[in-house]
Amino acid sequence: MKISFLPLLFIIGFSSVSHASTNDFWFPVGEKLIYRLYWGVIPVGSCEITTEWVEHGGNKMLAIKAIAKTTSVVSKIYPVDDYIETIIKPESFLPDQYTQKLHEGRHVRNDLLTFNHKNGIAHWKSAKSGRSSVTKDIKIESDTRDVLCLTYFMRSRGLSVGQTENFRVLVDDKIYDLQVTGLGYEEMDIEDFGKIKCLTIEPKARFGAIFVRKGRVTLWFSEDERRICTRMAGKLSFASLKAVLSGVEGPGEDAWAKNAGKK
Repeated sequence: MKISFLPLLFIIGFSSVSHASTNDFWFPVGEKLIYRLYWGVIPVGSCEITTEWVEHGGNKMLAIKAIAKTTSVVSKIYPVDDYIETIIKPESFLPDQYTQKLHEGRHVRNDLLTFNHKNGIAHWKSAKSGRSSVTKDIKIESDTRDVLCLTYFMRSRGLSVGQTENFRVLVDDKIYDLQVTGLGYEEMDIEDFGKIKCLTIEPKARFGAIFVRKGRVTLWFSEDERRICTRMAGKLSFASLKAVLSGVEGPGEDAWAKNAGKK
């Protein structure tokens, strides 16, 4: 039984955005989102998603990192230690480089994507456990993004109930279509933050392991300027996967920053 934690948290935003300036993002750089991960009602791990400024290729760029790990008890049965990072050009919010290092049970892989939007090409290099490295050049469009970059790009604006948005995203060595639909509003009781009005959305995509292969995925997003993903639930025929927001850290003057740890 394969459990993929990071992919279940990748679509944590929606809609479209114009080019951003380096100091005017829709989220504070330095933000950290912390999630508890559950298999059914059993806690199995945690995930942290962070943002920070880095120097890359001699330029100041934005790094978004996601790290997921199983608990010590679960790791004895099925260890997970996943790391994903996207390096983004702040003036266009387009990715320059995407790194994916996955260690899930006996499954180990190391992927690197480099983007050249000017020439319309992305270069993919992948090393899987027990196999030689493979490479491939992929045709991309002017706004093609990796899935983690798309995650934060989509947080810039909202989605209405009944509205559907379509996107294209590069996953491994293929480009896929993603459809996101707003279903309705619901109040969610969030640890440390009380009841938060959230928009419920349903994403649909044929991503392989990005979402569960069979079943349905539902996500809840705070109805405010940050549009933070507060919960994800994936239903399968034999069990359910769930990610629940347990903490928000970093700079800011909004309710998320002021109420962190004060419930």
